[in-house]
Amino acid sequence: MRDANPVRLLILGLLAEAPLHGHQIRRAADLSGIEHWGEVKVGALYGMLRRLEAEGLIEPVRVEQEGRRPQRTVYAITEDGQQELAIHRDRALTQPMLHSTTVEAAIKWSAGLDEVALRERLDRRRSALVAALTELVANRELHRREDHLSAASLAGYRRTELHLEAELAWQDELDEMLPDIARGSGPTS
Repeated sequence: MRDANPVRLLILGLLAEAPLHGHQIRRAADLSGIEHWGEVKVGALYGMLRRLEAEGLIEPVRVEQEGRRPQRTVYAITEDGQQELAIHRDRALTQPMLHSTTVEAAIKWSAGLDEVALRERLDRRRSALVAALTELVANRELHRREDHLSAASLAGYRRTELHLEAELAWQDELDEMLPDIARGSGPTS
């Protein structure tokens, strides 16, 4: 069974609440902070709208134009879309999503890198993790101050924060194993 797709889930979930045009969906995504905690790239929303329409999961219900702004197509979820939403929602709520990342594979096949080179690369990874955690916390606090943070968004931020903290803790353990990894041997006792 495939994992739930967060972009599909976001769009279908929003359209299950009310018909919206793409800009309204993008604005709702921006206000929730989902790009920072939910693996949703806001720029991917328009492409997904087209795919969902092609699949018959959403349908255009009208075209709106305010003043000199461009015309905007308002979409509504279809009956098939409601079923798809239920599938993605249930997957997201019932399946643990503890994806392995390519970092494990890269470490496994790091032949040719000595300990110094391996540590240098992993230090860059640590810096990126720390930067991501710092940005996440800053965005959460910004949304909190602007009063745009729902309880669901706060839960999303917290989950991502815990994941980043766990990655940093794992990397602390990995740092201790680097001599053995670089030698291609098992852990020493």
